[in-house]
Amino acid sequence: MRTFPKSLAQLQQIVKERGKLLRNIALEDLKQLANQPDECIRVGSRPATISVVVHPQDDGSVRVVVQGFMKARLLPGKHVAVDGFYKHGDGTVASMNTEELYNYD
Repeated sequence: MRTFPKSLAQLQQIVKERGKLLRNIALEDLKQLANQPDECIRVGSRPATISVVVHPQDDGSVRVVVQGFMKARLLPGKHVAVDGFYKHGDGTVASMNTEELYNYD
């Protein structure tokens, strides 16, 4: 039994794939993405937005969060898909846990 819309599953897959690609980008290149505009896409027939949020950290690393937003079809509100990680100066990547993903500032 499916517990959420098929389009949300597709949005989550797109967000995860963007996160996977961004994990392979150099730290300095990630820093350049900090002020990029949101990207408007279509998931099936539904409009959605992908945002990449890059926050510099005190230790020189960056926190990267990929967010996907899509208006809910039947109920008020939006569906949200997220992925995130920390990229360090030595090139290592650390995953963000679920609480961090949904509560970052």
